[in-house]
Amino acid sequence: MTFSYTPHLTTDVSLVRFHIGDTDSEGFYVDDEAIQYFVDTYSVNAAVVKCIQYIITQLSQPNFRKDWLTVTLEEARAGYENMLKIKAQEMCISLGGVVASASISLPYRADSYQHSTATRVNDQDTDETGVYDGRP
Repeated sequence: MTFSYTPHLTTDVSLVRFHIGDTDSEGFYVDDEAIQYFVDTYSVNAAVVKCIQYIITQLSQPNFRKDWLTVTLEEARAGYENMLKIKAQEMCISLGGVVASASISLPYRADSYQHSTATRVNDQDTDETGVYDGRP
């Protein structure tokens, strides 16, 4: 497991590390080889999302306590889950959620007096049939 990071972001690995905030050599989550694999297999943008997902899996381990040491990972995991949503949106990567669909039955409000060309009837003395269907 190797670690490298250049603040000038001259390599893809450094760029991914910058986006995921994994820039501390003393306690990094993802090694260079894993980041390079994601960059080679997908793209830099997708590698950012994949690395965050990997970090979330590492933070999803159960909490533990031994003597005076207590380790809880909920807050760190929640922070990375929030970052995942933000970065996926920033990088235009779909996380595979269900997309809601909508349909429009009428291009205008149903309670308005607007009507389509096919249904308009001139029931007044003046010809104002073009007023409500968007035609001059």
